[in-house]
Amino acid sequence: MYTMEKYDIIDDKNGSHFFGSDLEYFLDDTNDIGEVYLDGNLIYQSTSIYSEHDLKRKFNESFSITKEEQKDG
Repeated sequence: MYTMEKYDIIDDKNGSHFFGSDLEYFLDDTNDIGEVYLDGNLIYQSTSIYSEHDLKRKFNESFSITKEEQKDG
């Protein structure tokens, strides 16, 4: 049996919901672009991102994130 986090992410601007289990942050240092993917799907992109901290801060300003632990087994 293992525990997996399940995410419910809400876009605070338009109320869209995104559900998934794999949240990834990606930085393009060459172009200073930050992207957030949920289960491999792009859900957020921002320019003028210089660190993962900047990306997470801007993402959290625009989205509400709820985590639930789901047990499989």
